[in-house]
Amino acid sequence: MKMQLIDCTLRDGGNFNNWFFSAEDINQIILHLDKANVNIIEIGYIGGSGSNKEKSVGSLANCTPELLEQLPKTIHSHLAAMVVPSVCELHLLDNLNPQLIPWIRVASYPHNAEDALPYIEYLKNRGFHVSFNVMAASYIEEKDMAELAKKSHVFGADVFYMADSFGNLTPDGVRKRVAAAFDQADCPVGFHGHNNLGLAFTNALEAMDAGATFIDTSLCGMARGAGNLPTEQFVSAIHHWDKFGDIPYKLHPILTAAEYVLSSILSSPMKISTPEIISGISNIHYYFYDLVISKCREVNLDPLQVSTLLGQTLPKRVDMSYIESVIDQNFRQESAK
Repeated sequence: MKMQLIDCTLRDGGNFNNWFFSAEDINQIILHLDKANVNIIEIGYIGGSGSNKEKSVGSLANCTPELLEQLPKTIHSHLAAMVVPSVCELHLLDNLNPQLIPWIRVASYPHNAEDALPYIEYLKNRGFHVSFNVMAASYIEEKDMAELAKKSHVFGADVFYMADSFGNLTPDGVRKRVAAAFDQADCPVGFHGHNNLGLAFTNALEAMDAGATFIDTSLCGMARGAGNLPTEQFVSAIHHWDKFGDIPYKLHPILTAAEYVLSSILSSPMKISTPEIISGISNIHYYFYDLVISKCREVNLDPLQVSTLLGQTLPKRVDMSYIESVIDQNFRQESAK
């Protein structure tokens, strides 16, 4: 199967600006990506994000049928939205129209992955193309990843996706997990990488070599923390590399879209600094970092040490209680002094 490129700027990039995209932003991004022949453009969430808890958010944080009707019509690209079962009740999908939004990506963490299966089945029966996106792929080993891939296809998934949500995986880790899923799934495999350790591009290449055909990117890498694999860099690189042969994606409109995002949406380019790196090597959600810093200042502990121990617990959600538990279990005597 030929490579399929999914641009996530409007969905995952929204974690950076709380989805406050203007109508002009949305139009510019969709129309330029469509001109570039990007296969799928992900435009936001249905029912909300499972991790971003901001109360003031833009419209793409919860796309309504009315909003979907108003989106610009595409010629080459399909539109997609993400559904997180932990925050989106199944009945909220009843009014979705596969003619307007042909792809739905159902996303769950490993600990509640089983909850996603009825959503996949329901959406597939409604006529949607459905992917199952397992977040926090660094929390799950190859054997369990393969089992999830196999099970998701039984319930109707057209694509099985793994997301390195914390930017923790090395190329070896990506290759093992993708290869295991590819071996067991009777559907294509996709990869979504975060760039905390500067490995998003290398990890995408490893995923493709191991059998993945769906790859996620976002313009300027726009997303929370260190961001994703930048669409413009990825497409430029595969155009430049003879290994990939004939590339269907047009570079000029992608570069134009990226320049628009950089000049009109981002206040500065995405960065990789201490918070992003510590989150990546510790295998924790980026949203944990401020909580870790706050608590470590209070009790005079090293944030890297606490983050490392926190990551080993595989916390199921971003919550101060996990940090306090780690400190209590590992630094009780020191904290009491």
